[in-house]
Amino acid sequence: MGSIGVLCVLAALVVAGLLRWLPVKGRTAGVTAAGVAGVRGGSKAALAVAVVELHLAEVIVTGRGGRLRRVTHGGPGRNVTSLHRAAWTVFGRDLSLADAATAPPVRRARQELNAELAGRGLRCGRARSTVAGLLFLTACGTAVAAAAHGSLPAGLSLAVLSLAVLCGPARTLAGHRLLRELRRLHPRPASAPAAPAETGLLVALHGRRALRLLVPEFAARAGLLGGRAVRETVARSGGGPYEGSAAESAEGGSF
Repeated sequence: MGSIGVLCVLAALVVAGLLRWLPVKGRTAGVTAAGVAGVRGGSKAALAVAVVELHLAEVIVTGRGGRLRRVTHGGPGRNVTSLHRAAWTVFGRDLSLADAATAPPVRRARQELNAELAGRGLRCGRARSTVAGLLFLTACGTAVAAAAHGSLPAGLSLAVLSLAVLCGPARTLAGHRLLRELRRLHPRPASAPAAPAETGLLVALHGRRALRLLVPEFAARAGLLGGRAVRETVARSGGGPYEGSAAESAEGGSF
């Protein structure tokens, strides 16, 4: 079974890889900063970028315990995505980012963004991702069985490879190319840029590293940096004690 098992694993990995990573070229025209964040880290990262952009536009602010609320009733602004509009809607009352992420309007907007990115060929859709995941798990199990039946080095190597790929991001090769090109054009800054629009894109591309540099106090209070980062960032910025708990900050989700 050793050699046959290894061949079966390789076949499963090839099929799963094709499902997970194709296409090589996707439709990238018109992708927003929130969309770029969605390619990099999923709809949760996209929501974080939308919230940062709304904050930079002076639409939402942080309140007690890191909760967010809107300060204008005229709308989220022009040329915004459905995710921005949904966030603007739910922040009509004080909410943590974690609570906002599960609110029905935001949940629908996140699903729409995932579907759009899958349609553009930048992320793997849910159905393909599920099938690919099952194939990776099957490949892992078969590789372990092959290792137990005499093909130890090859079997263990393929099992580790299967798990590593299974746990990787669900972006396609087109999504990888988009991020690589945008990071080349917009490297991580050494200081805060002047344009809020560029700030949103830099946060979308570089995540927490950009948040710590460009909007450290807001990111800390909103829970985008995690509990420990909240205390450290506020202390450095002189913003006073953080009024929420570390658990509330961590609840905002990783970014």
